[in-house]
Amino acid sequence: MPQEMAYVNGNLVELKDAHINALDRGFIYGDGLYEVVAVYNGKLYQMDEHLERFQEGATEMLFENHPTSEELKEIAEELVESSKIKDGIVYLQVTRGVAPRMHSFPENPSPGVFMFVKPFSFPDTDKKFQGVKAILVPDERWNRCHVKSVNLLPNCFYKEQAKRRGAYEAIQVHPEVGVTEGTSCNVFGVKDGVVYTAPLGNRILRGITRCTVVDLAHEKGMTVKEEFMSASQLYRCHEVFLTSTTSQLLPVRQVDRVEYPVSRYQFTFTLQGALQQHIIENL
Repeated sequence: MPQEMAYVNGNLVELKDAHINALDRGFIYGDGLYEVVAVYNGKLYQMDEHLERFQEGATEMLFENHPTSEELKEIAEELVESSKIKDGIVYLQVTRGVAPRMHSFPENPSPGVFMFVKPFSFPDTDKKFQGVKAILVPDERWNRCHVKSVNLLPNCFYKEQAKRRGAYEAIQVHPEVGVTEGTSCNVFGVKDGVVYTAPLGNRILRGITRCTVVDLAHEKGMTVKEEFMSASQLYRCHEVFLTSTTSQLLPVRQVDRVEYPVSRYQFTFTLQGALQQHIIENL
């Protein structure tokens, strides 16, 4: 039977039995990186792209002695195979490792590697075709949002705020640039036949699904502008949608009090279908 499994620093165990050292810097300082990879039919989807982003983050974070992409991929594949889980996610986390509690980095660190696989229910038909609600919140995070750090407390606050207001997601708006991203997704808007999304840089995460959807939009002959929108521009869009590994591509039917007629969406559903085909073709 399928079983949630974990890998902790060389040991393969059931997820419920996974433990880390209390002095791991990921626990003490949030000094770590993570990735979430989709599993479809027992196979990892876009694992190489996730690992490329992880390696970029490791360079940014000045990680030393961190595992190679090949090593991490091998662990993930072993984890999925041993779990017998067909559809789910693999969570991958690498920290700077165990060290005495000091703010400065330890010398010759031995990174902590934690990974688990569990079943996951991807968005259901209602969300995919009827859309979800979102709210706008101020983006008050640090200036290295392109690094997929385990420091997610602001995102958690905003996601909880969305939940308490009956919304699926909180879309962040930076006072200097405008709409950046959701708490766990990238944001797109369509206005007058043009697809807009925030540009890559330090204000947003380089979402793997985001980049795939941008490429698919170009393949479909759509005009894509990677530039920031203001909150008022987002309100005036004809279509709004979200992308991420776990959400895939979801239409938004309402942002704050502004409602969008999802029944008239064209670009969103064209790209949603193209993404589903991409998943099938790349397993």
